[in-house]
Amino acid sequence: MSDQTRTIQPEGDPSIVLPSQEREELRGVVADFVARHASHESVRESAETDLGYSRSRWSTLAGELGIGALAVPEDLGGHGFGFADLAVVLEASGAALLPEPVLASAVVGCQALVLADEAAAVAQLRDEAIAGTVVLAVALDQDVALDVEAGRTIARGKVPGVLWGAAADHLVVVGKKDGDTVLALVDLADVDHAPREGMDLTRRCADLHLDGAPARVLVGAARADEVLARLRLIRSAALASEHAGIAARLLEMTVEYVTQRQQFGRQIGSFQAVKHRIADMLVDRERARAAAGYAMAVLDSGEAPDTELAVAVAATVCLEAATRSAYEAIQLHGGIGFTWEHSAHFYLRRVLGDEGAFGSARRSRRGIAELVGV
Repeated sequence: MSDQTRTIQPEGDPSIVLPSQEREELRGVVADFVARHASHESVRESAETDLGYSRSRWSTLAGELGIGALAVPEDLGGHGFGFADLAVVLEASGAALLPEPVLASAVVGCQALVLADEAAAVAQLRDEAIAGTVVLAVALDQDVALDVEAGRTIARGKVPGVLWGAAADHLVVVGKKDGDTVLALVDLADVDHAPREGMDLTRRCADLHLDGAPARVLVGAARADEVLARLRLIRSAALASEHAGIAARLLEMTVEYVTQRQQFGRQIGSFQAVKHRIADMLVDRERARAAAGYAMAVLDSGEAPDTELAVAVAATVCLEAATRSAYEAIQLHGGIGFTWEHSAHFYLRRVLGDEGAFGSARRSRRGIAELVGV
């Protein structure tokens, strides 16, 4: 715990969260893509395939829309925009419950390759990951043993519950080599995997059994802690953006329902009790959007003094907003909302699955308390 008490106030320049013409154009492009290719029915259908997502939708997202390139510097083959622009994509991804590996491959995985010690050594793989022809899975909270055998580096160990683990070509994971912590990249071509049943029906996960799988060190011991901390911040902020998108979509679909459904000759949305609950969902949506937007923007600000705090606040606010909104959506959709087939349950399963995979809002609150010294 810090000896110095801080106030939880944004310290970045307010201009970093101002809308821009380019960002709004991107929002329109992504919204149009989701409307045409990612209806709830098509998402459910692709999530139930052997792959767990739509190959054609992923190809369009990565190859044509270039989502993986948004926050990659131009000199490394990206578009050089930033995380604030990437947040637009992540909100839409969360709102549509896309089953494609946007979070792991296009965001965290590509950034791991950007932060590699030797950029030239991973240039081809980075280009393939940006284009979506190679899929990356990520495990930043587990480690594997790295050994040298017959002159090549191999990885050994079990990595449980890896999102998109069965469909991925490579795994970005924490490695232990000669007693040091490094960031490693493991080739999954011949790795055994066992599907794991999870809460979330739209994100496939698997246990990976690494028994001599080829590996390489992306980031050596000298920079490993710094890079891992950066990647975890990126992951948390990106997840918060997805949750902000979920809260927004749940509000939208619930308002649409309560303004159409009638009871006692009136729209149920005209009842005061319903209005109050919708108002609470609106507040949650606005808080989530603001927190997530600021967290993603400060990631672009270099050494911003409140980056850690902004991300921790966003992780807490957005997860809680999405969870409350999912429960409210189920309640306010009445009898149909309580059926397992209703889309509101898929949103609830997503946020509960994220809580299990990445940590609860309570844990994020503890992190906030430590950062502000209380």
